[in-house]
Amino acid sequence: MGTIIGNMVNRKRIIIFLAIIISIVGALSYYHLPRQESPDVSAPIAMVITPYPGASAQDVDQLVTKKIEDELAELDGYDYSMAVSKDSVSIVGVIFQSDVDTDQAMQNVRNTVVDIKSELPSGTFQSTINTDLVETAGIIISLSGENYSYEQLASFGEQFREQLIDIDGVSRFSIDGDLEKEVEVKVDIPRLNQLGVSMEDIYTLLMAQNIEIPSGNIESGKQKIKVKTFGNYSSLDEIRNTIIGVSRETGVVTRLGDIAEINMVVEDGVEKFKQDGKNAVLLTGYFEEGKNVVIIGKDVRKTIDELKAQLPEDLMIEEVVYQPQDVSDSTNEFMMNLLTGIIFVIVVVCLGMGLRNAVVVSAAVPLSILITFAVMYFTGIKIHQISLTALIIALGILVDNAIVVSDMIQVRINDGEERLSAVRRGTKMSAIPIFTATLTTIAAFSPLLGIHGVVGEFVKTVPLVLIISVVASYLAAMFVMPSMASIFFKPEKKKKKKESIVRGFFGKALTIALKAKKLTIITVFVALILVVKFVLPLLDSQFFPYVDKDLVYIDMYAEKPGDIDATEKLTDEVAKLMGEQPEITSTTVAIGDGMPKFYITMLPAMPSKDYAQMVCKFDLGEKENRRFENRKQFSDYIQNLLDENVSTGDCQVKLLEYAKPLPKVSVKVGGEDLDKLEKVAKMIEAEARKIEGTNNLSVDMADDTFQFEVHVDDDKASSMGISKYDIQRQINIGLYGATATVYRRDGKEYDIKVKSNMNNIKDLQNFEIKSSITGEKVTLKQIANIDFGPKKDTVKRYKCKKTVSVEGGVLEGYDASVVENRIENEILPKIDTFGTKITFDGEREMIKEYFTIVAILAVIAIFIIYIILVVQFNSFIQPLVILVTIPLSIIGSVVGLFIFDKPLSFMAFLGVVALIGLVVKNGILLIEYINDSRKKGHSIDEACVDAVGKRFNAIILSAATTVMGLVPLAFSKSELFPPMAISLMSGLIVSTFLTMVIIPVIYSLVETFIEKRRNRKIEVENRA
Repeated sequence: MGTIIGNMVNRKRIIIFLAIIISIVGALSYYHLPRQESPDVSAPIAMVITPYPGASAQDVDQLVTKKIEDELAELDGYDYSMAVSKDSVSIVGVIFQSDVDTDQAMQNVRNTVVDIKSELPSGTFQSTINTDLVETAGIIISLSGENYSYEQLASFGEQFREQLIDIDGVSRFSIDGDLEKEVEVKVDIPRLNQLGVSMEDIYTLLMAQNIEIPSGNIESGKQKIKVKTFGNYSSLDEIRNTIIGVSRETGVVTRLGDIAEINMVVEDGVEKFKQDGKNAVLLTGYFEEGKNVVIIGKDVRKTIDELKAQLPEDLMIEEVVYQPQDVSDSTNEFMMNLLTGIIFVIVVVCLGMGLRNAVVVSAAVPLSILITFAVMYFTGIKIHQISLTALIIALGILVDNAIVVSDMIQVRINDGEERLSAVRRGTKMSAIPIFTATLTTIAAFSPLLGIHGVVGEFVKTVPLVLIISVVASYLAAMFVMPSMASIFFKPEKKKKKKESIVRGFFGKALTIALKAKKLTIITVFVALILVVKFVLPLLDSQFFPYVDKDLVYIDMYAEKPGDIDATEKLTDEVAKLMGEQPEITSTTVAIGDGMPKFYITMLPAMPSKDYAQMVCKFDLGEKENRRFENRKQFSDYIQNLLDENVSTGDCQVKLLEYAKPLPKVSVKVGGEDLDKLEKVAKMIEAEARKIEGTNNLSVDMADDTFQFEVHVDDDKASSMGISKYDIQRQINIGLYGATATVYRRDGKEYDIKVKSNMNNIKDLQNFEIKSSITGEKVTLKQIANIDFGPKKDTVKRYKCKKTVSVEGGVLEGYDASVVENRIENEILPKIDTFGTKITFDGEREMIKEYFTIVAILAVIAIFIIYIILVVQFNSFIQPLVILVTIPLSIIGSVVGLFIFDKPLSFMAFLGVVALIGLVVKNGILLIEYINDSRKKGHSIDEACVDAVGKRFNAIILSAATTVMGLVPLAFSKSELFPPMAISLMSGLIVSTFLTMVIIPVIYSLVETFIEKRRNRKIEVENRA
């Protein structure tokens, strides 16, 4: 190592030139690095939708949903599944583990659905498999206007799409809300009853009349001329003129138009959108992977502005989601935090050492960061708030190595050693301790890569970027900094410096502590116990906070199941209420399905005619004049407003969440008896509502509704030649409708759907059923009784079990874990849950799972560090002296979070774990100095005092630079990172005291004990 360092110093100009080249590469890498708001954390998801016309929700569940879900659960990488069975349709969503091969997983889903088809009832339609649910929209633009139909709005959208799709970096643009149309053949039942035809006859006739069969060829001389027989409908009038019957007595022809209304209409139940209460279509754009979306976004916005100028002024164009702007704002904010942190670090370094040396040492920070950017570019790590936060955390570490080397070189120069020799020897002496400290820092962060699932994907760039930057800082400190020191460092003028207050404090504290070693150690450990026992429980626990976006979304479930018109009325009512709130700036609603996925952590919605999703953008205003202090207060207010004013459905107001979105409170009741599940769930909900702080608790199963039940008298029906198929098929076509064929016009195909105008019980009773055996018709009431009965509209499954969930949130200032604890310990014992399985799936469970994982990984990190230290010090005891300070540093983290009123979140816990590397690093160098001092003949206590005196500047500077580097993050507007920064800062401040005082005390106590034992042993041997 010494030879390498010597050669590098001799070639300092080449080293500095290479450093400049690397810096330029780093700067270019930063410009071209892909940017996004947050890491990609979406697990592979597939949704299988299988229509089963006419079947009840419970039949769909048993005959379709259960079979599909059970088969999908056997696939490799399966994590969990959610399924919904409704009348006539099965929807199964399967979520895979985040580390599986997405393409392979999706292909497995397709293969499984094809294989299971033969086991499904014959009446099921082809399953639709949606595997594009992970992709997040980069841009969503709504086009709306009071004077425009959906078709016209879609045509405007097409103009945008044609221009935007050609922009480099744009993957695709789709138009959502272009309502599909169909030809509706609505048969008048009283007229139909007068004829000898049935609904199925009309269905069959339309299918037969709209057909085109290849006719063949006719040979004409040496040529073959194709014969084409036209059979397809070319207009609606042709459909109306279709002959369905001829009177035998009079010869009068009856055409379809005589008994039915035939019109082009919007498909029943099709998804639609509205913007601020007006009809709208959405233009949804997606970006290519690995591109800088900020740069692409500028081109997109320029094109949009050019198109706006060419379109009518009354066409409203609203940016619902514009990711390039969000990414730009987010990365700019974090880059400002990073730059501010760099400035703070440089200022601290300048205050702690001479200006010349400070400039050389400070150069290590931007150089290490630029090297990190270059490595990030070539390894595919993107710029986002997590990766930039890792760099902010690393600031103090980046300068620490340079400080140590600088300090060692300057001391030698001050002692009169020739500059190049001082640089070589000083760097060589620092190399091994700094290398060990770097290894321990890497060891502290590496196990964090073992966090599994989407949470692990979300935070993994923290250890990755920290490790890269730490290695970069080591290289900068070992090679670039010595090269610069050999040019710029000079002997310092010896001045009598007055001892600083801080140095004086630590000196006195160490002297006192060394005189009362046992009392000092007992006091510190008692303080740890008191903090853990009394302060830690006062901290609110939190998995992840809500996203820092001025946006809420509202999931709405209409009271009338399967009625899209009722759902639309519900959304209009909610939109009106939102429009009355001064903070709301716009509303965008999807009716019949969810919005296109507009945030990376969102789970896809289950499409349903009684479901809608509204996105509300808001502005709380200036702090002095706002009604609400934060987003959570505002969302709680909106929830309360909807609860009090909306009675036609259930509305759930939600904020976006980081990493893994989940209900704050979630109790799942599983089993087979649906009535029992519903009863238990409603009892839990009723009791849980009494717990203070709960908000928006609801059971995800609607009350039973009623249905008309047709009870056929088999004997009567059989005697009249009416089969069950005749009855069910003809009623099915009359009420549900059936697509007979297609109508082609202008290059498009439109379904021709046959249905009736039956809309009350009397029409159904008088509906005439035609016998497929005799051809005679009989009114339904002659062969069947029609009664009123209850039915389940929805059956839900979770992980292959019928499940009814109780879900909700908590008001600001309340802890979801406390609520779930009270449900488990106080409510469940009072409820008869026999025959059900109760599982909790809220924030508490995520905290338990992931905090436990991180704690285990921290223990692994400590063990790895211990091995490294054993090799470094050739001792089993001295590494323990350093490691014992790790749990003690928790005192600072917990007290800091308490003082600043921050929760113990997952990120705060990561901050505590990150302390391991920082605490150990300073301890290594201090123990190294103590050992060197003892070799020079100092006693143990004298060596401790001497080492602390020599390492004082480096340790204080290291701590101060790290703390000051974190200040911008600690006081940023984000809710995600301040707890982490504060836990690090406060823990580091306390660990600095521990390094300067407690480590020497423990070292002295242990080494004194060892020395006494050794001396006794020698005495015994001498006596013998």
